[in-house]
Amino acid sequence: MSIQTTEYATEINRGLGDPLRVLELSPSRLLTTMPWGQLARIVPDPRKAENTKALRFLSKDERDQAETRNEVQRNIKSTKKAENAKAYARYLAEVLRGDRDQRWATPPFALWVRRPLDVVQLPSTFGVDSIAYLPWDVSGVLVDAETQHLAHFLLREDPDAYGISSEQTNGRLVGVEIYHGMDLVAARQIFHDRNLLGVIPNKTVALASDSANVATRITLALLDKIEVRVGAKVVNLKDLVSVRQRQLGASDTEWMTLSTLRSFVITMIFGKAGFDKTSGPLPALPEGCTEEIALAEIQAALSELLTRFASAFERRTTTVIASPAVFSALGAVAHRTASWNKDPQQSLSVNAMLELLVDVHWERDARYWDGTAGKLTASGAFSLAGGVKDNGSKTTSALADPTSPRYEWIRHGRSDFLI
Repeated sequence: MSIQTTEYATEINRGLGDPLRVLELSPSRLLTTMPWGQLARIVPDPRKAENTKALRFLSKDERDQAETRNEVQRNIKSTKKAENAKAYARYLAEVLRGDRDQRWATPPFALWVRRPLDVVQLPSTFGVDSIAYLPWDVSGVLVDAETQHLAHFLLREDPDAYGISSEQTNGRLVGVEIYHGMDLVAARQIFHDRNLLGVIPNKTVALASDSANVATRITLALLDKIEVRVGAKVVNLKDLVSVRQRQLGASDTEWMTLSTLRSFVITMIFGKAGFDKTSGPLPALPEGCTEEIALAEIQAALSELLTRFASAFERRTTTVIASPAVFSALGAVAHRTASWNKDPQQSLSVNAMLELLVDVHWERDARYWDGTAGKLTASGAFSLAGGVKDNGSKTTSALADPTSPRYEWIRHGRSDFLI
């Protein structure tokens, strides 16, 4: 399908459609901006396309748009895409309310319009502008960013629930890439390339980038603030924590990953209640705990903990101390040193916490840790099985509750253990 581009025009001709100032990336690819409400008139709510009962009440043009959308896009109903749209709506609401300041970004919408658009060159004060005309009856399909589009519809349906107005949603200026004059095969290929060729970052990389999360901000600040005495050397914490890898290999020199350190931060803030919060967004900080207070007190406790047990951390491949479950449990124990800890009977000084842990046997040995931080495999080897949520609470009891049998086990071995 050929695309006609008029060389020059002297004025806007609204008879051709809605004029848009665009950048021409190629004869069939344009880049522009528009209020989201305008985009919503071109691309209707994608849920309508999946409502088979409602399709018969649509006009022919609306049915054609819906059928074409279903040939290009993934389903929404009964898929993770629906839940993602709800999370996206909450994110956009934070943007519209100004809660995120400049710490946000949304990708441009990728709009496919089957028919070729008229593009003219129009002289302006600043030179020559490219003007594309969107016909008044035009409809299109999104080949990328449909989840973001659906999130806007969720905001518009119930603005009060998100603390915004419908006008804010409709008036939000969005970037739009327009692919025009292409057939369905080309549109499907663009959908494939935009959605399947990208590499999703691992959890650790994602956490390192999420500066809007208070737990992540504290964790990243600790990397620069804490210095650990390792033998005769003083080492900065950032040299001991991998901020890119999800898991450490046997030959890696770091002590832990960023996500493991972040789990410690969360459990020191919330205590045992923090185990269920380590993998999701952090809720409001507890009463009496601000970001500044948390950073100072976590820094003080963690510095002493890492220095006192540096030799065990250095031997992380043969000890349990740097495993996510055990290290997050140490955070729950360190919660007892925090000024915002609401249980005075459980309060400890940092020195008292270190003394409480001094007799713990950190070696990866089933006689001490079987059933607490790991288990014996069928071959008789000991494995650090189970994560933070599985083992965090019982490991905390083993570390700090003298009434728990596990307290004795991790210090003196299980009397009932058979080799």
